[in-house]
Amino acid sequence: MSKTNKPTRVFDTDRRIRLGIWGLGRGMSFYNTCKFLNIDVVAGCDYNEHMRANFLKQNPGAFATADADEFLKQDFDAVLLATFCPSHADDAIQCLQAGKHVLSEVTSFFTMAEGVRLVEEVQKRKLVYNLAENYPFSAANMWLANRWQEGLFGKMMYAEYEYVHECRSLSYTYIDGVPIQPGHQVHNWRSWFNFHYYCTHSLGPVMVITGSRPTMVETFPVRNQIAGYLGNNGRGNGTMTPSLISMSDGGVVRNLMGAATNDSHQQRIWGTLGAFEIGHGGVRLRLGASGGSPLLNVNPKWEGMGELAAQTGHGGGDFWTLYYFAREIFTGKKGPFDIYGGCDVTIPGIQALRSSLEGGKPMEVPDFRKKADRDRYRSDDWQLPRYDVKRGVFAGAKLNKKASTFSTTMKDVIAYSTIYRAYADWKKVQSAMTRPEEFLPVASKLLGSYDQLAATYKDARDIVKAYPKSDGARVLSEMLELGEHKKALAPGFRPALKKEVAALQKKFGDGVIPLQTFTGTALLPNKDRIAGIKYPEKSLTFSKLEYRADYKYIDIRPRYKDGAAKDGLVYARGIFNAKKAIAGSLHIGADGPFKVFVQRKEVGCNPGATNPITSHILTIPVHWKKGKNEIVIAMRTNGGSAWGFMASAIAK
Repeated sequence: MSKTNKPTRVFDTDRRIRLGIWGLGRGMSFYNTCKFLNIDVVAGCDYNEHMRANFLKQNPGAFATADADEFLKQDFDAVLLATFCPSHADDAIQCLQAGKHVLSEVTSFFTMAEGVRLVEEVQKRKLVYNLAENYPFSAANMWLANRWQEGLFGKMMYAEYEYVHECRSLSYTYIDGVPIQPGHQVHNWRSWFNFHYYCTHSLGPVMVITGSRPTMVETFPVRNQIAGYLGNNGRGNGTMTPSLISMSDGGVVRNLMGAATNDSHQQRIWGTLGAFEIGHGGVRLRLGASGGSPLLNVNPKWEGMGELAAQTGHGGGDFWTLYYFAREIFTGKKGPFDIYGGCDVTIPGIQALRSSLEGGKPMEVPDFRKKADRDRYRSDDWQLPRYDVKRGVFAGAKLNKKASTFSTTMKDVIAYSTIYRAYADWKKVQSAMTRPEEFLPVASKLLGSYDQLAATYKDARDIVKAYPKSDGARVLSEMLELGEHKKALAPGFRPALKKEVAALQKKFGDGVIPLQTFTGTALLPNKDRIAGIKYPEKSLTFSKLEYRADYKYIDIRPRYKDGAAKDGLVYARGIFNAKKAIAGSLHIGADGPFKVFVQRKEVGCNPGATNPITSHILTIPVHWKKGKNEIVIAMRTNGGSAWGFMASAIAK
């Protein structure tokens, strides 16, 4: 932003793009980026009333409706399409036929025949179509792409890119965490969608970095799955979906998506001259054309307009997808994911699923730029059978009161059964823990959640008993078994747990004190990496933040309500009152990159933190002074995907 607080001018034109957003969940994540790119949001469409209300609050004077036909009749130039994933092709075609340019969320289409129709509709209309694949456009990936194009790494030999994200609760809620309504239904596509289809976040970066496209794919099914997902037998979700993809430059990519017991976004590429990896150790390069060459960390900084992009959602990725889209509308210059790039990154998922169901048979990835390739798939409507989400998980049976709130119960049983399971399994290996005192917060969290856990377990068991042969009963039963409901609800369990926590507190300290009272700033614009964030200035204003008792965290999302911006920095401040000066620790985590200060001194930083919070907990040794100890957390919001943080003080 300039000193006059006017948006930075990116395009040298006074032309404006009037944009409508179709799908106001994920679609609203782009809103803050539009102001930089000559884009005015003037209309919105969503069947969900509370999402329309949020849209109008952030866009006073805009048009909003639940009717797609009415939406497309309005006077605007382009559609940001964020409807349900399997509907993208038909919805995009409808937008094109209404004379609108289209920026579509991933993926481009669900069947090969849909892809043919979409390509030819774009060709016929001569309108701009882009796919909003944003994972290639992080600071690290764009820096590496520039070095690759300079020849630093040579030619690609092999790559491993991952997008493993256990998000089973989203099978039963909207993207904002609100349980699906009516309550006996499940999410339109996340509840049954095979993860092979969702291949673009891992494959897309490899394509952009190396400039290659996929040509063949093969895979084998993983038949085991984790609890609580509707899909099964290697066809649905809740499992791992690896594939091997042959690329046009002669390299091979192991493309890994899925949901399992370890969220992972590891990224590695081997070239003929050098290699790199992105992971928990940051970005590391091995340069020198030898397997034993130096392996060193680098700090890939934004180049070009990257610093501007960093102010927007998804780590800058949303800026670049909108930028390439607007640039093509203004100048005709294409970006990486025009209609043909969108096909290249979508087709491998469809073909990989086919390969897994045919015993690992290699499948071609046709080039839809070529009419001959399109002709071979013009009538190919093969697809994974869809779950009847409207009929719901009780197969149309008459619903009792508890069954009508299944989605809420399922959301809660997922949360509490995994809290229990973390306790039960870490207890088995506590003696082997490097810091056995770290088991205390795990046990304390279960004790603090026990009342809600018991009520949720009982509701879930009542639903299972009333509808024993239903899909709803099956997934609830799986989560109840995971959460060892019989043990957890046994009369003696809670008293024993209470004694155990007391003994741990006696052994390791005065106890774990959950810190529930924090104040926080408004959402602050910020382009610095979290590692560069300083202690907050005195001029900042702090007000009370909400403590979410259901999941035991401090919620920073209300800080978004004052405007459309969802990407930036929030400072939060809390106090721990120590009865005496004593050694201890601070147990703290967040679902976005964060830094921690105690008594104005930096004590910890996690630049890679993301959902879920529980995967990104730091235990920081602290010497508490007697009396008030100030704790400040600086947290990046990751385009609105970061909801909050949790903190506990431990005094030894």
